[in-house]
Amino acid sequence: MVSERTLLERLADPRPGAPRTVAQNTDLLAESVLKHLRRMLNSWHGQTPTMPDYGIPTLSELVHSFPESNAILSKAIRLSIEKYEPRLRRIRVGICELDDDPLNVQFDISADLVTADEKAAIRLETRVDADGRVEVR
Repeated sequence: MVSERTLLERLADPRPGAPRTVAQNTDLLAESVLKHLRRMLNSWHGQTPTMPDYGIPTLSELVHSFPESNAILSKAIRLSIEKYEPRLRRIRVGICELDDDPLNVQFDISADLVTADEKAAIRLETRVDADGRVEVR
């Protein structure tokens, strides 16, 4: 059974008064995945010594591959999610062109949330600004 919250989330907030159940809360699971993706997509390759490929490449690594850099970043996001977020399956990352702001790029991420009983899909908008920060909603 997939846990709704990561081990670190459970240690930080053990919720001692919460009732014990084997039922899975899909909303808590989706929120936990969203928090992890925010952390992961705002981490750069090489930032975590034990997992050098955790996160995404820095924008300075991609600037020399323009105009293919968006496709490279899209693939890096998908590969990182596939490797480090086992609660998602069938991950798709699409590029959205932003005519109003050429210094920002937006990706749509859609995937299936791995749950015990029900099918659940998740769709996220990811916007990368000129400073390299990633906003995930």
